[in-house]
Amino acid sequence: MPATVSSRLAQLLTQRSLHIATAESCTLGGVCSALGAIPGASSYLQGGIVAYQTGLKTELLGVSAELIQAHHVVSPEVAEALALGATERLDAEVGIGTTGLAGPGGGEPLHPVGQVCIASVYRSRDGLHTRSKTLQLQGSREENIQQAIHEALQLTLELLEAHP
Repeated sequence: MPATVSSRLAQLLTQRSLHIATAESCTLGGVCSALGAIPGASSYLQGGIVAYQTGLKTELLGVSAELIQAHHVVSPEVAEALALGATERLDAEVGIGTTGLAGPGGGEPLHPVGQVCIASVYRSRDGLHTRSKTLQLQGSREENIQQAIHEALQLTLELLEAHP
């Protein structure tokens, strides 16, 4: 994963005095780790919650069971709810949510192995801004996780650049 994306995101967060938090499932805390690896992370990184099991997404991050049932745990809607839950639980303006099936097993026809949903939210003075994306990754488990981390950071950078 190129360090430039996380470095650029860290620089933007610092310049704008914004705080970021993560709610991760399939990326296992990797997004938070990438953000925390940048020197000066304490000025923008609030923390992260790894909620691998579905019930923890509800208990720790406030994702409604009805939303999960209506859309599936691997959905853009749940990824957005995770990101929003991270901002609320960890007092941040920016949140990242990841959920998916990194592999190698556990897929089903509508949600195959390698399907990952990522979302970013930004609570600015003029309202809530969101972006989400569904990825269909084809690599090994580790490759899928690394690609999802990179894509989540890139999506967040794009969201913040679109809303100065």
